[in-house]
Amino acid sequence: MRVQVTFETGHPAKTEGVDGAVAVVWQDERPLRGLASHADWRLNGFLSRLLMGDKFSGKAGEWLLVHTQGRMPFTHLFLVGMGRRDEHSVRRARSALEGIAGKVALAGLHAFSIDLSDIIGEVLSSEDAMVIFLDALSDSYPEDEFSDPPYLPALQVKERNEERADHHRRRRVELGEARRLWEGEREADAVLQARAAQAQAASEEGTGAPPPRPVAGHVPDRETPAPPDPDSLGAPEVEPVPERTVRVVLLGEIGRVGELRQALKRMSADEQAPIDVEWSR
Repeated sequence: MRVQVTFETGHPAKTEGVDGAVAVVWQDERPLRGLASHADWRLNGFLSRLLMGDKFSGKAGEWLLVHTQGRMPFTHLFLVGMGRRDEHSVRRARSALEGIAGKVALAGLHAFSIDLSDIIGEVLSSEDAMVIFLDALSDSYPEDEFSDPPYLPALQVKERNEERADHHRRRRVELGEARRLWEGEREADAVLQARAAQAQAASEEGTGAPPPRPVAGHVPDRETPAPPDPDSLGAPEVEPVPERTVRVVLLGEIGRVGELRQALKRMSADEQAPIDVEWSR
């Protein structure tokens, strides 16, 4: 699996080209902040109503998947409960990062945005958080491109390859049938020519045998070209199955995003780096 990382310092709600986003909710923090606050505004206070109705409280380990109803440029919004801020720790931050990676993989998201700063607070460095999260993400997605959750580009390639194979089989059958008809016509022509030769020979010998009458629809002395041999088609062309690729958009302030970009730059130059990712912007 490949991981592609891009960075975004603008408004989180303007992130485009992703399937979903991850927003954290602290149990003792009201009103909402960060991406959850932006999403709540776009959803006309829907998240706040969930909190007031005790449908979601932000307890550690609590999860909720919200459909954005077309009000945001992505469909899925994951709400992650982080517990109380004063109880936050390295262990809880690491657990949250690994849990988020597992949840988005289980949901089959292959392009999503997340602000790691909302999750780690001050207990982890941005670089450590990014390494932990991307490493967990790489381990959470299945190796088989056709396993659950399915990878849509791979399924599309598989469908196109099956269509090519079906077309190739139909073409072979058509050519085989055309070849049999052609061979049958050649055999019929050979029989007619043999009879004509016999009649000509008998006429020359004076036996008086009449020449054969023309067959309706038959044009003598015109060679019909042979149709292509079915074996000449060879094997059908197929597309290679693309490797599963997950795109992660890391949100945040310019300073934090700059730290993450520099960390990825260092890792890309280090052959012993714990993860191998592509990144841009």
